Amino acid sequence: MTPLPDLLGVTATLLGTGTSTGVPIIGCTCAVCTSEDPRDNRLRTSAHVVAHTSAGPVHLQIDTGPDFRQQALRNRILDVDALLVTHHHFDHVVGLDDLRPYFFRNAAPVPVFALPASAQVLREMFGYVFNRSYPGSSLLDLHEIDGVTPFVVESRDGTGASVEVTPVLSRHGRIDVVGVRIGAFAFLTDVNDVPETTIEALRGVRTLVLDGLRPESHPTHLSFAEATDVARRIGADETWFVHMTHAVSHAEGDAMLPSGVRLAYDGLVLEV
Repeated sequence: MTPLPDLLGVTATLLGTGTSTGVPIIGCTCAVCTSEDPRDNRLRTSAHVVAHTSAGPVHLQIDTGPDFRQQALRNRILDVDALLVTHHHFDHVVGLDDLRPYFFRNAAPVPVFALPASAQVLREMFGYVFNRSYPGSSLLDLHEIDGVTPFVVESRDGTGASVEVTPVLSRHGRIDVVGVRIGAFAFLTDVNDVPETTIEALRGVRTLVLDGLRPESHPTHLSFAEATDVARRIGADETWFVHMTHAVSHAEGDAMLPSGVRLAYDGLVLEV
């Protein structure tokens, strides 16, 4: 097996940091939904991760929700080498076909990595994409992963750049959700139960992006206190909460968090 190029660092852009409705919520006139603080405007949660390797960059998109097109334009996401689907809920997958313009300049397929249950939902939602029945649709290849075994993402530009991605499993209510670790960076959204095996797999991470819905408890997401405890157990240098609701004012919520734990915001760029 050919050795992978050296991983030199990771740049992660948080394209969206909001919950399933986004913030502001349609029709809501609460203080956060009408806030003039741009950090209180949150598109649906997703991220774009660039692994900088000795052979060149590798671009991994994490989730394509209903705001993906807007996010890609706003953040000038020019390349996608692979897509990681954390889980199959609407706010994380429904924008999948907005990957189509990435094939206008480069016709090479884009692998889509997903857990088996999520892969099945994608086949049902986007049958015309995955069964190649519609000319001109995105050329996506679906790869089922077990959420434990590392996989390799390769650049589509022919440079030979590639990076190993380590998936990690957690629970989101009744379903499994997959997060990822690339070097010293990790991303874990839509979770309420992070098992010890995942905690161990994330030891040594320096920058962690983690679900932190709101101060109050919730049946399928981590509260601020629960997420802070998960962050403490992992021991990252810095932890950034995502997937916040309109119950969270950025300024007020950020001020209540302990040292090393912060609220993320749309467009935040993390260099690891």
